Amino acid sequence: MKLLKRDYDPHLGITEESWYDEMAGTLTLKRFQDVEHTLAMNKLQFNDHAGKKPNFQDVKHGMFHKARIPFILVEKWLREDGFDWFNSSNADKRKKLNDNENSKLLVRPGKL
Repeated sequence: MKLLKRDYDPHLGITEESWYDEMAGTLTLKRFQDVEHTLAMNKLQFNDHAGKKPNFQDVKHGMFHKARIPFILVEKWLREDGFDWFNSSNADKRKKLNDNENSKLLVRPGKL
């Protein structure tokens, strides 16, 4: 396979590559994102909030920061599960974030 093009989006932190397989005559697009920094920040914030009473001064217009989700994961959910984060209900978003599989996305303990 031959790498044709590699683009990096600094706003999303996503790299996209275009690969061509001459033998098969196929083009493959790959998208990836380094999420280790995001998950490390989530863990630090989560641990900072653990064991503390909720600070209601953090609440603005009835909302507070509960999770940080890498954009590549939002794309994966849409592609693999059909879950559209941007067009889903608040109840569906809560269900997704309360799933144990997504616990590393939370920046505060507790269920939504």
